[in-house]
Amino acid sequence: MFRKTKPKIEPPPTAPSVEEMFEDMKTFEINQPTNSNATDNSDLEEALLTETSENLTLATWWKVFDVYERKVERLAASEEDLEHYRIQLQECRDKLEKNANTLCEGIKKQQAMAKEALNVN
Repeated sequence: MFRKTKPKIEPPPTAPSVEEMFEDMKTFEINQPTNSNATDNSDLEEALLTETSENLTLATWWKVFDVYERKVERLAASEEDLEHYRIQLQECRDKLEKNANTLCEGIKKQQAMAKEALNVN
């Protein structure tokens, strides 16, 4: 009643040849992202080093303040992360010491049992 028919699917595309890949590579362009923060920071540092504090514009001072504030925020976040990791390490150390003590007690019990078994015979 019903016949199985093979699905009509197009064959997969063939892989490009090496020459075609080289041709494609010639047309490929890479646009490097510019690091605006690095240039802004270097410009600010240069402005601070070359000009006296009276000659700096208010906009430059605000930029310096913003950069400093971002650095302080990153430092505070790093300190929080370090404290969290310190607590984790302390917890792991305590757990390892507890496991080590348990193992040592088990070994001592096994040694005592072995000595007792050897002395009985």
